[in-house]
Amino acid sequence: MPIYVRSLDTYLQHPLNGGRSLLEVLDAESPLIDRPAMKAAQRAAVDQAWVQIHDILAAPEHRRWLELIDAARVTSPDLITGTMRDVAHILAALPAEGASPVELAQRVLGDTKALTDTPIRRWVLRLLAAACGVDPPSTGAERAALWEQFGVLDSGLTSRVLTLGVRLEGHPAAVTISEAAADSGIHQVWTLAQLRTWNATLTADDVYVCENPTVVQAAERELGERCRPLVCTEGQPSEAVRTLMSTARGIVHWRGDFDWTGLRTTGRACNELGALPWLMDAATYREALTRGESERLKATDTRAESPWDPELATALERSGRAVMEERLIPELLEHLRR
Repeated sequence: MPIYVRSLDTYLQHPLNGGRSLLEVLDAESPLIDRPAMKAAQRAAVDQAWVQIHDILAAPEHRRWLELIDAARVTSPDLITGTMRDVAHILAALPAEGASPVELAQRVLGDTKALTDTPIRRWVLRLLAAACGVDPPSTGAERAALWEQFGVLDSGLTSRVLTLGVRLEGHPAAVTISEAAADSGIHQVWTLAQLRTWNATLTADDVYVCENPTVVQAAERELGERCRPLVCTEGQPSEAVRTLMSTARGIVHWRGDFDWTGLRTTGRACNELGALPWLMDAATYREALTRGESERLKATDTRAESPWDPELATALERSGRAVMEERLIPELLEHLRR
């Protein structure tokens, strides 16, 4: 200790000057921090958080979640505060089989507010978006649509499916409404609550699925009651769409936009429903490119494969352009004409 510091220490320890050492005075005015010990404690807390996360997501079916969390830029505070531990618990509980975010939060975390506007919800939605290869949602509608992909529903009233020429079996109300709409060549919107309450199922052997309501509008205008059974996902397939399509008896002809999301949803339909891609091939895509300007594929969107036609994914990657369904309406209507 330098002489002047030692002298100051001696001076302060005198009874007339407070009777405390220099170290005691400094600690009282501004507590000393053992920074090496603090950093060691933080590292230990972070390591413990990672152990907890890996334990929660240890099952083989949760491996994808671990990969996404490992790839994300998780901050130390999110780990130390337990945010990511709670996120892991929510992810492990998916799919939620129709539970609302409030119900899911209460059931898993014992806190009805955990999935309101909290860091937990923000992280969960970010990871769900990464799993789907899309941007994190920025609006209420986008959040609801993303939640639906994993079985989380605000209510059975918001999940819907748009149809044209579709006849249903089940409750007499579902039969009457669907037959009246089909006979009149008018579209019909069904909510998830209706489909479940009325135990409604598809009757047609062949069903066609498109992504954009514009196709339904054109089919209603041009074909009316002569339109083959048509189901519209209106973007990412909702729980209502999945519920209805799970009752399909015959061949499901499925298509989407020519972009990475369209390839993903078509591939999922092929795997889960045994669907046949409908005008979702490289030749159709290349021909559609010649019909006008096309928007660029989103740089943030994740590349998808097209196992039914590997050349399609390659063609999309090479051109870097997306083609929306609306450009194919003449061909789609010819397929839909009875």
